Amino acid sequence: MHIIESPHWPHTLFGRLCLILLSALLMAYALSFASSQWDKMQVRKNHMVYSVGKDVANAISFLDRLPVSERQGWLDKLARNNYEYTLQAAPADAKDNIDLDIANEAIEAIKNNLEHPAKIRISVRTENDKKILQLHLSLSDDAPLTVRLTATPYTIQWNMFSLLCVQLAIIMLATWLAVRTATRPLAMLADAADAMVKPGARPQFPARAPREVFRAATAFQNMQKRIDTYLAERMQILASITHDLQTPITRLRLRTELMEDDNHRDKMQADLQAMQKLVEQGLAYAKVQNQLQTDQEASSKINLDALAGSLVQDYCDTGQQVSLHGNSNQTLQTRPLALSRLLGNLIDNALKFGSEVEVILASDQQHAVITVQDRGPGIPEDQWEAVMQPFVRLESSRNRETGGAGLGLAIVAQLAIQLHAKVGFANREGGGLAVSVSLPLQAGVR
Repeated sequence: MHIIESPHWPHTLFGRLCLILLSALLMAYALSFASSQWDKMQVRKNHMVYSVGKDVANAISFLDRLPVSERQGWLDKLARNNYEYTLQAAPADAKDNIDLDIANEAIEAIKNNLEHPAKIRISVRTENDKKILQLHLSLSDDAPLTVRLTATPYTIQWNMFSLLCVQLAIIMLATWLAVRTATRPLAMLADAADAMVKPGARPQFPARAPREVFRAATAFQNMQKRIDTYLAERMQILASITHDLQTPITRLRLRTELMEDDNHRDKMQADLQAMQKLVEQGLAYAKVQNQLQTDQEASSKINLDALAGSLVQDYCDTGQQVSLHGNSNQTLQTRPLALSRLLGNLIDNALKFGSEVEVILASDQQHAVITVQDRGPGIPEDQWEAVMQPFVRLESSRNRETGGAGLGLAIVAQLAIQLHAKVGFANREGGGLAVSVSLPLQAGVR
């Protein structure tokens, strides 16, 4: 199944849930924070308007009672941080009203607190990049008075900023813990599915997993047991049939020796020989499957170059054209018997379809690679996965007389599972097939 992944989304469920939940929580928190700050600003503005209105009205009443000669001396004493008084007349550009809510509210508050009605005009000045609102009015003796108000910007205090950072960190941590708690059982379930091909693997699920995930895990484990039982029964049937066929094949071979017709005898013996090969491969496949289920062979350290060299030499001693090239210079912790059988099956399979076989050894930082090459007809690329299945033969490209039962590469696939190895195919230029087996250098086989 091919899954199309969006390049703009995280590729894991954990990442996507974290992104969704964290985005939603941050947006909610940002709106809540903005709302609280807006409320604080409104409270601060209302308090400022009320204070300014009352204080300015009291100052005007006080100045109104003072003699003209004493008024200038009291201006600095009456000034505050954000407003001050001057005995200046209104400039020519002063207006009766201005499109500024806070200015109109301040004027209204001042008028409400004055002892006598007063006409207040407004002008705006900019000094040192600050806007100054000027309120112009006259005292009871018509002496001019100007109130200069400077807006104080609202700033977030550092302690509030620190608290904000702590709260954001708590939100991120809580999101990570919540998503991890929700997705970890799913990851364990995925690991269990991957472990189905590994011998003896029976992953356990924590009892505190969510009920739905625990039910899915239980159903999965029951399915795994049924599959194991089915595979064991299938292999038992295959082993029994192939084993029981050996006796009648032997009897038939003996009877053919008594036949007088040489032509018919040779044909029948050839058929019996093909049946014998089928039985032998069936038994070999069943044995490999049994080893995969029971995990019988223990691992040990081997020199890959020495093992491959010894096996190739055995073929050369029997007159087969098998050559060894390169070296891996690696010592592996693996199952030597399974590796020997895997390499032997690859060489046998290559010899069926090509008279000359090359075994090439190589390695990198993570893997040792064994490649077996022949000059046979090769395998179409769209059939590479199919030939790894049991009893699959490519009639169009493989000879019936030498093709066997279609179990050679299936046995290789099962042995590769035991060794935690990967099998790859490539068609060679000029004809032929190259089968590579990549073995992990880390101790993954026990």
